[in-house]
Amino acid sequence: MKTVLRDVGLFLHIPAIMALISLPVCLIAQETYAFIPLLTCAIASLITGQILYRLSKSKSSSRIPYAMATAAIGWLLLPLFGAIPILMTAHAPDLSPDFSTTMLRFRDPWNAVFEAFSGFTSTGLSMATNYSEIPHTLQWWRSLMQWIGGVGIIVLVISLLEPSTQPDQLYNAEGRSQRIGLTLTQTVKRIWWIYLIYTVGSILLFRIVGMDWWAALNHGMTGIATGGFSVTEDSISNYGVGVKLAVIVVMTLGAVSFSVHYQLLRHGKFSAFWSDNQHQALWFLLFGGALLLWGLDSLSPRDIPLIDIVFQWSSALGTCGFGTTSVQSWDNGEKLLMTVAMLIGGAAGSTAGGIKLSRFVIVVKAVIWRFRRIALLPHEMMRYELDGEIIKESEANRRVEAAAVLFILWLGVVLLGVFVLQYLKLPTSDIVDVIFEAASATSGVGISSGVTHPDLPWLGKLTLMCLMWIGRLEIISVLLLLSLPIKFFGDRRKTL
Repeated sequence: MKTVLRDVGLFLHIPAIMALISLPVCLIAQETYAFIPLLTCAIASLITGQILYRLSKSKSSSRIPYAMATAAIGWLLLPLFGAIPILMTAHAPDLSPDFSTTMLRFRDPWNAVFEAFSGFTSTGLSMATNYSEIPHTLQWWRSLMQWIGGVGIIVLVISLLEPSTQPDQLYNAEGRSQRIGLTLTQTVKRIWWIYLIYTVGSILLFRIVGMDWWAALNHGMTGIATGGFSVTEDSISNYGVGVKLAVIVVMTLGAVSFSVHYQLLRHGKFSAFWSDNQHQALWFLLFGGALLLWGLDSLSPRDIPLIDIVFQWSSALGTCGFGTTSVQSWDNGEKLLMTVAMLIGGAAGSTAGGIKLSRFVIVVKAVIWRFRRIALLPHEMMRYELDGEIIKESEANRRVEAAAVLFILWLGVVLLGVFVLQYLKLPTSDIVDVIFEAASATSGVGISSGVTHPDLPWLGKLTLMCLMWIGRLEIISVLLLLSLPIKFFGDRRKTL
């Protein structure tokens, strides 16, 4: 456990680095009241991280379950430190009265911690009633949390620091497995270069189509991270068609795996965007789902523009969370269809959340393989094909089992969240709204049906935070963390 605590101590250096980087922002924006909160966050996280690192210093490498526990603890603690600037700024005595309406909400610690959890998990659910009323320093802080959270804190730790746990184990513990280099170090460096290139490209694209530089900077960071935090009132709804189309492009690029981006940037292979089954499924669901959603909307008395329907569907499938229209007034059928999109999510190896398209494809393939096996004649052999390659039956069964287990766990977590939220008997939400919100939190989306609100009871906020945390780590790491105390006391009991 010394190794676990040592690496958690390394993770806690990240909020300190983020806060120090953010100090010039509050000075440029002339928001000096945010200087002390950022400095406090930097000092608190740095001291805590150093204490854990030095008191638990160990060069031994831990096993995979403990690597997963390290990831789970790290993702749990970082938002607590990330909430410090939000909470302290809201209590600043010289806070501008122009921000009081929204910022007063963040004087509630639950709301501040919720915002940080949503930020680091790149979810996008927010306790802010008006994004434009948030000080520029906190607008930047929220965007920075999502930008770091989108690529993953462990990718950052492996890039900058030296964890004692095997980097491969930590990398896999964060729900990643794809490699785009011969070594893991080469892989994370390439991920960062790709991420930076697309971030800069997104910022420039948004500026060209009409956003001012500040909005382009923040939306570029949260868009490519598939986070969804905004700095303008009502998210993207007040922009024109050109901006909305540009945001759709960026959200979709965020849902594409880094391996495909690498093939495009390094080798110029545009065909990589549809060369494997999961990206073929991405385009099919993107266009087919938008068409189906438009068809359902045409049956309702509302007149939602087609661009907004396509935008909301892209945001749901890409798990980004930007919005151009409120889904609260949508029909239950449309909400349930959006819920399915949020649960599926983007491609594996991307910044998107959800169960991931690779697992969705495996489950669909399993159904097809099952029916084919039933229809086989006695002398015929079964072929298992995935991404154009023939795989062995044992490998096919292993992949199906892994995907099916995660599918069941994912749905179980969502249902547990629905049960708790429904128990609160929220007056303005029905069961479909609750299902929608639970799926949005677990899959790291951020589109809200109205359940997420500053006045939500503390149990509801805690439930949604747990769903965001569990979903970001793809459940397994959290379950292993929760099982460690049971294993520890079980081993002690046997020893005694």
